[in-house]
Amino acid sequence: MSVELIKKPITLDEMTKKESVQVIKERDLIVPDGKPDMQSVVQIDGRINMDQIDVTQDRVMYRGKVDLCILYRAVNNSKCIYTMKGSIPIEDFVIMDGVNRDQRVDFDYEIEHISNSILNERKLNVKVIMQVDVGATGSKDTTVITEVRADGPIQTREEPIEIVSLGHEKEEKVIVKEDLTIAQNKPCIGEILKSNMQIKEDQVKRTDNEIKFNGMIEVTTMYRVAESDEGIEIVTHRVPFEGSIENMKGENEVFWDCSLSVTPSYMQVAPDYDGEDRIIECECMVTANYNTYNKCSYDTVSDIYCPGKNVKTKEKSLDYMNLVDRIEITMPKKESMAIEDKPEDTMEVFSINVKPIVEEKSLVNDKLTLRGILEITTVFLVKSEENNTIDTAVNIVPFIQEMDVKKVPDKAYIAPVVRAKDVNIYAQTKRELVIEYLLDCMAEIYGQDRLNVLEEIDIDDMTKEQIDNYPSMTVYQVKKGDTLWSLAKRFNTTVKDIQDINDIDIPENLREGQKIIILKKVKF
Repeated sequence: MSVELIKKPITLDEMTKKESVQVIKERDLIVPDGKPDMQSVVQIDGRINMDQIDVTQDRVMYRGKVDLCILYRAVNNSKCIYTMKGSIPIEDFVIMDGVNRDQRVDFDYEIEHISNSILNERKLNVKVIMQVDVGATGSKDTTVITEVRADGPIQTREEPIEIVSLGHEKEEKVIVKEDLTIAQNKPCIGEILKSNMQIKEDQVKRTDNEIKFNGMIEVTTMYRVAESDEGIEIVTHRVPFEGSIENMKGENEVFWDCSLSVTPSYMQVAPDYDGEDRIIECECMVTANYNTYNKCSYDTVSDIYCPGKNVKTKEKSLDYMNLVDRIEITMPKKESMAIEDKPEDTMEVFSINVKPIVEEKSLVNDKLTLRGILEITTVFLVKSEENNTIDTAVNIVPFIQEMDVKKVPDKAYIAPVVRAKDVNIYAQTKRELVIEYLLDCMAEIYGQDRLNVLEEIDIDDMTKEQIDNYPSMTVYQVKKGDTLWSLAKRFNTTVKDIQDINDIDIPENLREGQKIIILKKVKF
């Protein structure tokens, strides 16, 4: 008997491997020529700029730098705050057993802590502690049998499977340039001390042909007043942006995601039409990271037999990770934070950064609960009669967020992402600061599944003795777990024959204890 196996190729994602390391980088920075000697550091912050990520066998290599902004007081003028820039080069690697260049690698990094030590009035040692998280997801290509064609009574059982995997990944960068004007009721700019950029009121929309995004960039600038060593001002501007990514929506697309971030390129002072330094030439880069998930459905042949024939099969089992559900919820929040009571001082907020940290995740029934803390860092400009200074306050606020999950696999892997958006000051007194924001919680629910795949099928004729071993007629009492398929395969007949003899219209209606007649099939 001739047999033809119809196969289709499929790709399965392996379970994601994760590795987290702490990296310490340090460097001695020299005060630039033209800047006064350093007496004390007022504040220091940094931003990681990663230039290159390479994947080789068993390791992920990365290269970039930490850009630093240092505010300090001078030796001969302790009332005045000066700024200097510096950078620490990064070139390192993370060891991950089994990773290779064919795998998809997610690379995340952030600054955990920055410390400094003044070596002398012209030299500063800066140490940066970084947290580096690497996730590697491999894939395996295989084939599944979707149909068996033969010139005999081949009996096949089909099992539907659905595979949801990452489809397209794209990145789009939009350059935003704007001349920011200082209002006439503010003094002219002497020197920009530091700046902060945040995306607010962002909107992302998916169409059949593209993904569109827009929003506002809030630029906050702290500068030293012209013709004054002590005066410091803070100004805020809002700059609109928009962009799009061309990407046709496929019929198999089930999920999509797009995250926006902003990175400053440069800021420099320029004169206005009157020759006064009231213009800030600003350029920044908005990056949109976009990905889609596609679902493919297959009817695979999971079992096979043939009455009157000996059927031998070769199988293999494949473990894989499958995206079951992707849920997202955005909730408005309000938090109050205590600040020091300084009645003689004027306090102005420069920036507020809310960093969510997920510490616990639990999945019970159809409810996912995320628990963690919000690390809220607030930078203040404090003005007093003696001098101006910059203070940083860190508040820790716990959070709990529940999310409804539609499908819960037996073995679930949860990948949550929590972001704080649109942070604004709601109210402020000398004792308390109240902020409002949006807490954006997203979670991907993965199932750890196993796929049993038929690889080869061999069929040969039964001998007369083998056929004679089957009884001519059997009255069988259905046991728990029996199906018409298992009984037909066991007694060398077909499901249709059992249905016709016993007037069973629906195969699934087999009842425990039911008696059915099974006749020996003699013609094949």
